[in-house]
Amino acid sequence: MPPAPRGFVNRTRELAALDGFLDDRDSPLVVVVSGLGGVGKTAISRRWAHHVSSRFADGQLYADLGAYRHGGGVEVGDVLGGFLRSLGVHEEWIPADLAERAALFRSRTADANLLVLVDDAQHAAEVVPLLPPSPGSAVVVTSHRQLNQLVVGGARTIPLAPLATAESLLLLSDMIGEARIAAEPEAAAELARLCGGLPIALRVAGARLVQRSRWPLSRLVDELTDDRRRLDRLAAEGEVAAVFDAAYRGLPPQSARLYRLLGSLPLTTFSAAVMEAVVGTDVEAALEALLEASLLEELDVDYYGLHDLVRLHAARCAEREEPADSRRAALRAVVSWYLRAVSAADVKILGDRLRVAPVQDWDEAPFATPGDALDWLEAERGNVLALLRAAAEAGWQEQIWPSAEALWALFQQRKHFADWVEISTLGAQAARVLGHRAAEARMDNQLARAYIELADHESAARVLAEALAAAEAAGDSRLVGMVQESYGQDALARGDFEAAEEWFARAQQVYADSGRRRGVGLQSYHLGQTRARAGRHAESAQDFEHAMSIMTELGDELSQAKIAIELGAVYRRLGRPAEAVALVERGLTVMRGRRMVAKQARAWEILADLAADSGDRPRELACLTSALDLYVASGNQTGADAVRTRMA
Repeated sequence: MPPAPRGFVNRTRELAALDGFLDDRDSPLVVVVSGLGGVGKTAISRRWAHHVSSRFADGQLYADLGAYRHGGGVEVGDVLGGFLRSLGVHEEWIPADLAERAALFRSRTADANLLVLVDDAQHAAEVVPLLPPSPGSAVVVTSHRQLNQLVVGGARTIPLAPLATAESLLLLSDMIGEARIAAEPEAAAELARLCGGLPIALRVAGARLVQRSRWPLSRLVDELTDDRRRLDRLAAEGEVAAVFDAAYRGLPPQSARLYRLLGSLPLTTFSAAVMEAVVGTDVEAALEALLEASLLEELDVDYYGLHDLVRLHAARCAEREEPADSRRAALRAVVSWYLRAVSAADVKILGDRLRVAPVQDWDEAPFATPGDALDWLEAERGNVLALLRAAAEAGWQEQIWPSAEALWALFQQRKHFADWVEISTLGAQAARVLGHRAAEARMDNQLARAYIELADHESAARVLAEALAAAEAAGDSRLVGMVQESYGQDALARGDFEAAEEWFARAQQVYADSGRRRGVGLQSYHLGQTRARAGRHAESAQDFEHAMSIMTELGDELSQAKIAIELGAVYRRLGRPAEAVALVERGLTVMRGRRMVAKQARAWEILADLAADSGDRPRELACLTSALDLYVASGNQTGADAVRTRMA
């Protein structure tokens, strides 16, 4: 849950109503908080959420649906993926299909005591899959609309009107003091009217008066009603545009320029480093001025944002006052900054992997751990997507595909399939425009891997054919092997073991011919998996042994552990139990140290099988209990049920 709003006043009636809804219920509570932009829907929802958070022992979940919107629609599957991760479900257990994700979420929250806040919903269908079924849960939804479908289904409503004059004056009084309000009651009432009862406008006006502590309120009122000095008003802002105009005119030149340029960018959040990339200088003073004017919100440590109405105003100021070349240069600078940042994150997470784009130099503070880098990519995902769309519109192809390539770690580990498909498609299109066949192969392959995980094998086959043609045209054997491996993964996902074996063998030969030992070892591992699933255990053992020798030679501990677990399972089938136990326990030790839950659970089940083979029921139950604990903790209900059946 984001922080509670600062300096919150008023809305006592609405807060009491929310408390009443929570106390008087016998089923999951759903509340829709509706109202026009700037009226304070998000503020009251966050305020109440923090107020009652102690009543929800299993935690709170938050989603801003605006960050998940693609072409007008919300990718609810991505929202559910985030929720499931927050609830402790391991990535490997999160299905790709929306219906399956929704079912897993319902199962995971069936007995949970959760508070869920869903911001910026436009349609009830975006919200329904996010509703936990447990009677102890509560969901608050904010929307410009009333979402009647939810109301028909039993949702309560809090229609949020603009503040009345007395409430507006209370907010202003909290900022500038009761004495100034009491000294000019008529001017204060007129100021409240000009702000339209919108908290965001009242706070901007109040901040202006805080900055000008000697001004009478009447001076600001006169300024707001002077048509000769007022900018053209945006329809979306209505009467409050003049409030923003006045605050803007009071900014120092550097702050005003930063404000305009931020409004011209397609970003939802800004770090200080990004702001410095925008203007090319230190922004500390300009940033402080924007915060003091309440034109910029502090969202988290070193993260800031513009309220929706303020963003519209800043964008209009940029259109009117900032030259087009200046706006374009600012966008280009930010696109370049993010390219360097995502490249650095990619290197931190995946190290020395196959890359077509050169690694970018980045002079910012490095990421401390791979987890930090991955979390940063997750947090910045919406900004990166918006910038790549803008870069595509501007024709900056040379910056699109390297950014898309660098996001592979995020897609591989956190999925976000809608972003994965769109960004990889943008990258492939950019590579084709540039005639960069190697980049085209890389991007098409990355796109195909998304389709494979989504079980869209027709699309995967189409894109892989394009990727292979591009890789062969580029004359890069690494890329040819990469695409052949993906063909093998697609065939394996379809259960076509013969085709999978053929593709992995072809990829292995390509890597062998080019002297790429790690590629040879990886394909041996894939061949071992394929032949094991086909029941050809003796051949599978040879593949795994070959892979193990190469990964041992290369010092790749993680790959050795993966191979050890699977080779142990094959040795069990071949009647070599002592060797199997030693291998699986070796792999388990590494996976436990790396907190790789799925591999640990797999190892415990194999050890349980080995114990059962020898008639050691106590040992079998102990291993199954360890596997069950991992499945339960990491959200794999199917795995947990299967283990419980074995233990019965």
